[in-house]
Amino acid sequence: MWNAGYVSEVDYIYGYFSELAPIRLEFALLSRGISHDVGDRPNYLELGFGQGLSLNINAATSSGQFYGTDFNPSQAAYTAQVARAGGKPIRIFDDSFEEFARRSDLPQFDIIVLHGIWSWVSEDARQAIVDVVRTNLKPGGILYVSYNCKPGWSPIEPLRHLLNLHAAKAATGGLISRVGESLDFAQRLVDTNSGYFAQYPAIGEMVKSIGKLDRNYVSHEYFNRHWLPESFSEVSARLAEAKMDFAASASLIDNMPGLGVPAHCQDLLAGISDLALYETTRDYLVNRQFRRDIYVKGKRHLTGAEVADRLEAYNFLALADAEELPLSLATAAGSATLREDIYKPVWTAIRSAAGELISFSKLCETVTADGISRTQLAEALFVLTGRGDLAPATRSADPDGDVAASVALNHELCRRSKYMAGASSLAAPRIGAAVTVGRVQQLVLLALWEGEKDIDGAVWNWLSAQNERLMREGNVLETEEENLGEIRKIRADVEERLLPLLERLGACPVA
Repeated sequence: MWNAGYVSEVDYIYGYFSELAPIRLEFALLSRGISHDVGDRPNYLELGFGQGLSLNINAATSSGQFYGTDFNPSQAAYTAQVARAGGKPIRIFDDSFEEFARRSDLPQFDIIVLHGIWSWVSEDARQAIVDVVRTNLKPGGILYVSYNCKPGWSPIEPLRHLLNLHAAKAATGGLISRVGESLDFAQRLVDTNSGYFAQYPAIGEMVKSIGKLDRNYVSHEYFNRHWLPESFSEVSARLAEAKMDFAASASLIDNMPGLGVPAHCQDLLAGISDLALYETTRDYLVNRQFRRDIYVKGKRHLTGAEVADRLEAYNFLALADAEELPLSLATAAGSATLREDIYKPVWTAIRSAAGELISFSKLCETVTADGISRTQLAEALFVLTGRGDLAPATRSADPDGDVAASVALNHELCRRSKYMAGASSLAAPRIGAAVTVGRVQQLVLLALWEGEKDIDGAVWNWLSAQNERLMREGNVLETEEENLGEIRKIRADVEERLLPLLERLGACPVA
């Protein structure tokens, strides 16, 4: 079978993953003081792109040549159709990783990314990934790989085995039906509060949470034949075969000293010099389930002066509109409290730009009067970017081309939302990434852009044509009047808050 045990009966979800954006990868490396050799027109490859939303958005918002392969021809075809709307050239293949590794027509890549797929494929496919990286990633190039990891996934493996066994032996119908029946079976077992389910009460909560997830996602996450959570030490040893050095987490907050583990564990970690042991121990201390790792082929550490010089090249754009910055920060270790004497002046300086770009040097000049050092400012910017309060601005070689491609791509994504709930992100070229925009918000935008005279009525007509209704506080709105009322509220928010943000981000035409 061409699918080699990988779920192909249902398509993957329409997810965008910001960690895959070139500018975010480079910024994460800078947060750890690591050099790379990626220019402003990179050759970029995504392995296993699913519905291709990240690939299409990254191509639209960045300069360079983009490539991707996904062995599901349905997903490859969809990705290619959407790509044509954006107008940027993307080379899309429906090769398996093994087939792709044998190609002789590939360039040397600056960036190779794969999200989650490492855990879901066969041993042969993982070896093919290593082969592609070893052969086709240039020295100084960046590799992003995310995967299910130990120890967080270890107690869940018996549940996954049981779900798959039930789906194969007792459930009926298509895959989505079998997934639902298997989850119902697991819930009945949880309700017995016996044995494994009594010993691990968190499994009961896991079954409930899985039951609320998109069935297509659940099919891919839990019902593949191949499913292998690994520790950092195992994955890093495998990637060392391709001359890769671990460099940073794609989670900026994890890269900050003192924020990645509980405070009382930091002295213990400080005594560990071996990288593999250090990172694996960190995962045990926070019971990590998923890693987002960045590797470099030929890692080189930057000096403090080099980091400072590279930060000088960055501008930043506020994404949050809060006047008062929340000081509570969610971390892998729980929560932390940001220092008000640092973060309040920094946020005030960022807001002083009134939604426009502000440079690192200007911020530094502004907050020096508050006794904030360049190092403290840099850490604050990394943390606030990691939380989503702001973003580094694009440094693309063709910003005007990126805006044109992004506007065209976003129009196509919004147009497709008339027919189904798909992408929940739109391209934001001024930050080289994306912004979250829900389906009904997209329909409002579409109605505005297409000049509909009755915006609310147009949105309702598109939804009702698909026999769909809105929800409020968990309840389905049944009547036309109720739905129009909810659409009216969403439209007001789009016009007041979202549309100005999208215009600043270059995501839509400026009125």
